[in-house]
Amino acid sequence: MKIKQLSILTAITMAFFACANESTETAETLTDETQVEEAAPVSYSVNTETSKVAWKGSMVGVYAHEGDVNVSQGTIEVTNGVVSGGDFTIDLTTIITTDDDALYKMAPREKLVEHLKADDFFGVETHPLATFTVKSVNGSTVVGELTIKGVTNEETVQNVVVSEDNGTVTATGKLTFDRQKYGVKYKNTMNDMVLSDDIELTINLTGSSN
Repeated sequence: MKIKQLSILTAITMAFFACANESTETAETLTDETQVEEAAPVSYSVNTETSKVAWKGSMVGVYAHEGDVNVSQGTIEVTNGVVSGGDFTIDLTTIITTDDDALYKMAPREKLVEHLKADDFFGVETHPLATFTVKSVNGSTVVGELTIKGVTNEETVQNVVVSEDNGTVTATGKLTFDRQKYGVKYKNTMNDMVLSDDIELTINLTGSSN
C-alpha cells in the first residue's frame, strides 16, 4: 500500500513540475516576443520645412554671431522613445544670420554670410552639404560622424530629447565641434585667433513615420 501511495505521489509531483516547466517556457516565449516587438525601431522621414539647425560662433571675449541653416533631408530611427539611428544633411548654401542689428554697425550681414560661404570657411561652392550619421547611442547622448568640407570626424550630440505623437517625431540636441578639424578658418592667422574654435549647433528635427 505504501509503495502504491508513493508511486501516485511521484506521478503527481512529476506532472506538477512538467506543467510548471511548460508554463515557464510559455512565459519566457511570450516575454521574448514582447521584447522583440518593443525593440522594433520606428523610422521617420525628416520634414525639411520645419527642421532647422541653429549655429553660434563667438569672437573671443567680444560677442557671438548666431544664425540658422536648413536641413535638406534625413531620417530618424526611434526605439522605445530613444534615437537609435538615422542621419541628416545640412544645406550650407542656406546659411543666414539671426542676431541683433547692433552687431552689424561695422559691416552688413551680407558681408558676414559671404565670408561664411567663402573657401576659408565652409567653402559652399565646392562643399554645399554637411552631414551627420548616427553611430551609437547612450541614453540622451548620440555619437555619430560629422562631415564638413569633405572631412569626417566623430562628434557627440548632447541632451537629446525625443517626442513622438501620432506618427510624428521631434528630436532636439546640441552639438559643439572644433572648426579647426574641418579646415574652417581664416587664412590670416591673426584674424583666426580672435575667433573661438568651437561652433555650437542646436539641432531641431521634426518628421513623420514612413
